Amino acid sequence: ALPEIRTLTLTYALAGADCIDVAADPAVIAAAKSGLDAAERIAKADQRSGYRRPWLMVSMSAGEDPHFRKAEFDPAICPKDCPRPCEKICPVEAIEFAADFAGVRRDRCYGCGRCLSVCPWGLIAAHSYPTPIDAVAQQVLSQVDVLEIHTHVGEHAAFKDLWQTLQPWVGNLQIISISCPDGEGLINYLKDLQQIMKVPESAPGKDLKASAIALKTKSHHVIWQTDGRP
Repeated sequence: ALPEIRTLTLTYALAGADCIDVAADPAVIAAAKSGLDAAERIAKADQRSGYRRPWLMVSMSAGEDPHFRKAEFDPAICPKDCPRPCEKICPVEAIEFAADFAGVRRDRCYGCGRCLSVCPWGLIAAHSYPTPIDAVAQQVLSQVDVLEIHTHVGEHAAFKDLWQTLQPWVGNLQIISISCPDGEGLINYLKDLQQIMKVPESAPGKDLKASAIALKTKSHHVIWQTDGRP
């Protein structure tokens, strides 16, 4: 639940975490940022010397569109005398019955499922909505500091497609982390990814963001996370 995400983020920030990884969902990111803001206020009030706000990270996978699980129902068929427990139990106030809007606000819902079990009539369902990577990138990469890309050996084409889609929004990131499980040909695959992520200095028409990507790649602001390899 989002309140728990906020509390955990606050706790880990005050404990000295350097980076906090969350799902690439705007509602989750907003909760984490609220926790980071609260931790910063506490650290300032306590005059904690050396406190540094942790970086906020989101994860994406090469070759997959993220699926966001959202609650859904038709408010037109809700009984007029329903006590609306769904509205009361929603931790992020995503369910509304107002004059100008009735139903689930998708930008707030993060799919916790609490409303499904409390509906007296069983009218609420959860649906998984695939979201194009470029839409996710536009919504979330401007709000975070670090991006982790999950991939597997041999996914050259999928990684290249993902990287090209993300480029307009990665210029301001502090770090890009590449997470790849161990496997035959791992080192060569990572070297291939390194070439995909580089922007040639002689590239025609490159803009400032492309230059920033090239600089970051060349100055080793990339973490190669080789999961499972000694």
